[in-house]
Amino acid sequence: MYTRTYNKDEIIFRQGDYSSVMYQIVKGSVGIYADYGASDEKQLTILKDGAYFGELGVIECYPRSATAIALDDGTEVAEIAEYELSHHLKDKPEVMLAVMKQLSARLREVTKDYEEVCRTVSEADMAEKNGEEKSDGLLARIKHFFSEYKRLRRN
Repeated sequence: MYTRTYNKDEIIFRQGDYSSVMYQIVKGSVGIYADYGASDEKQLTILKDGAYFGELGVIECYPRSATAIALDDGTEVAEIAEYELSHHLKDKPEVMLAVMKQLSARLREVTKDYEEVCRTVSEADMAEKNGEEKSDGLLARIKHFFSEYKRLRRN
């Protein structure tokens, strides 16, 4: 396992990169961003000591869905390559549980967002079928989801 030290605002990996490496924060903090550097940049989360990230890269070697940035000078990050993962998990089985908890939390968040989109579409459909005007709240949610959809389609 290789450990690297990053300075504040240094990019660890970019959205769209392919990689078969995951990371563990040894010291410091890392920000995970969608559309980093763009006008609609969004900080998705901040990760601290001990957190794992980039695990989908090592699991399925798929393009990175976000950009990882060191938030502190002296942020130390261990790289875990695909070929090292089974040995790492054998020596530290708690790693698998930590990674599974993180993936579960992310899946739960995506599920919550999906349910909100479905609820919004259903409410809009019912209002249209009943000939009712859409509430300001409903229109705001539709506008929000549409702008997010357009942003994602650009990537």
